[in-house]
Amino acid sequence: MNNNKQLRIIFFTGKGGVGKTSSAAATAIRCADIGLRTVVMSTDPAHSLSDSLGVPLSAQVQNVLPNLDAVEIDPYVELNENWGVIRDFVASLLMQLGADKTIAAELASIPGMAELFSLLRLRDFYGKSTYDVVVVDMAPTGESLRLLSLPEVLAWLLKITRTIEKYILAPVLRPVSKVTPGLNKIVAPEHVVSVWDRSLDRLKDIREILDKKALTSARLVMNPEKMVIAESQRALTYLSLYGMHVDAAIVNKVIPDDAKEGFMDEWYESQQRYLATIENDFSPMPIFRVPLFKSEITGIERLRELGKQLYGERNPADLFYDERPISIRQDEDGSTLRLKLPFAPTDKIELSRLGAVLTLSVGTRTREIVLPDSLAGLTPKEAVMVNGYLEIKFEKPMAHVEA
Repeated sequence: MNNNKQLRIIFFTGKGGVGKTSSAAATAIRCADIGLRTVVMSTDPAHSLSDSLGVPLSAQVQNVLPNLDAVEIDPYVELNENWGVIRDFVASLLMQLGADKTIAAELASIPGMAELFSLLRLRDFYGKSTYDVVVVDMAPTGESLRLLSLPEVLAWLLKITRTIEKYILAPVLRPVSKVTPGLNKIVAPEHVVSVWDRSLDRLKDIREILDKKALTSARLVMNPEKMVIAESQRALTYLSLYGMHVDAAIVNKVIPDDAKEGFMDEWYESQQRYLATIENDFSPMPIFRVPLFKSEITGIERLRELGKQLYGERNPADLFYDERPISIRQDEDGSTLRLKLPFAPTDKIELSRLGAVLTLSVGTRTREIVLPDSLAGLTPKEAVMVNGYLEIKFEKPMAHVEA
């Protein structure tokens, strides 16, 4: 790849069983077929990519088609290589403080870490300049969303703890620990420090690649079903807040008009209602519909057919939508949720809330927004349209004062 050309990275995420892996594989094949040097990688521990392609895969990159390579990352191997000795040290420290051995091991393992370190392979793909496109088949939504913020958060955490260890604990305690029994167990050994520094550098690299050095976006894969749509709404909120462009929604297994009679009739009518919900809740982002195929989509040729159905004559590596539809601004007395709503009427805006779900009515349209944790404890007060964005003001609830 030309070093002056930005690497294109496309993440595919969605609830389990919605066709996420098939969509990722079909996109990769389509990219390769139009001449883009492409690699598709799976960070999902379940590893269904090889089943989808019909080709045995491993942790080593291997060629599948002209212009197409594939790899299934073993997240636990990556975790042990980049975090294992740190995890063992933290667990040992917790045990010194009185924690049970099993509990200490669990506390030292941050959820999502295995999949996070799988993303370090992106450093290799970027550094070698071998590819034009990297397609990433992520773990199901719940496990994968926080991966996109973890590099920054974890790098910050490692930096703080490493600074404390380097400039405070080590100079004072390390010399004494050599002659004081037990003290060495709370001072990180040199090999742990080395892995600590290396992991920090690698995470900083990944965050920089995702933020600046690559053209990165996520695509939400879903079916027209209530629970799946709710999961995708939550995904859109968090991906947007983490700074990730979501450039398309892919709706799989849509029952075609000529199959609605008989047994499929009620399913067809139900899907039509949910398709309307999807169009309402995910616009103005492009929404690609894929019809329900007559048989299972596995193997190169079937995936190639899916790719053509999905993208038609469009370049699958294009950035289809480059705005962040949801963002949060922190104010002195609360927060403001900004929601992209082009052409929305400004005279009739109503808000209601049930738990973490905010229901927004603008004119005749209703939209449900899954609130992030940072807004869950605040109260929505007012909503106004500003330059195509609906700005919803959230305030801290009044403190209860007893008489």
